[in-house]
Amino acid sequence: MDMQEKPVGPGSRIHRMPTVFGPAVGPRQAPEGVVFDQSRSPRRFCVYVAFRTDPGRLQGMLPRGFTTRADPVIVFEFSYLSEIDWLAGRGYNMLTVRFPARYRHEGLDIDGFFQPVVWENLTEPILSGREELGWNKVFADLPEPVHSAGGVSCCAQWMGFRFIELEISGLAAAERPEIATLPVLNHKYVPATQAWGEADVDYVTMTPAGASSARLLEAASGRASLRIHRPEWEDMPTQHLCVAALADLPVLGYVSAGTYAMVGGKDLSDQVRFL
Repeated sequence: MDMQEKPVGPGSRIHRMPTVFGPAVGPRQAPEGVVFDQSRSPRRFCVYVAFRTDPGRLQGMLPRGFTTRADPVIVFEFSYLSEIDWLAGRGYNMLTVRFPARYRHEGLDIDGFFQPVVWENLTEPILSGREELGWNKVFADLPEPVHSAGGVSCCAQWMGFRFIELEISGLAAAERPEIATLPVLNHKYVPATQAWGEADVDYVTMTPAGASSARLLEAASGRASLRIHRPEWEDMPTQHLCVAALADLPVLGYVSAGTYAMVGGKDLSDQVRFL
């Protein structure tokens, strides 16, 4: 199996467009004289829901070489990040979508979660995540969560069109989040300039589980209500097909829902590509 992993360190400086100004500062590369502390950065508050759905529709979201596996359970997770070292203490928000899948590569089966889309509300993590990690990141407005007595609500919107709303009620303390931790698989694709319809880059990447300095601070479980509003083309001209596919997923039963808070993490420099 050809798993190529390039270490980050002296002699392997990361560049990102525009390249003419030197190596790019980002989550995997600090500016001169600065050290990122992964034991205390970032701080993260997450709100999630997992529900069972139609496995055929999930299979339709998978690239070639993938099949669905285990229960057809899809997870939507809002994450609110703060005190991020590589942003000099600033933060941003994200919404990830993932479901269990198996990728077959050179005769071996790799089990994990496939991540068809990630929304974020800041350019820098979108660019570094797409270009360096191969995550399927796009932009959305992700307002801060609204807390109420025993509950929390979150939403995602694009230029005024609110396309996802998640509400968790009846929150009660839990020992840990009720969601599995597995490698995350992504399909990295970069179109070829001039040769329209062809690709310069077309392969699968994997974010391994583990090797993180993250510490769980608190967790809670509750009852979920998820609403995905199916857009017309005019509502979300470049993302309507993506959101429509998610909106068409039937909710065949909620599996788990809740919140958790963590501090610390990893810079994902252990990312792997399958060529």
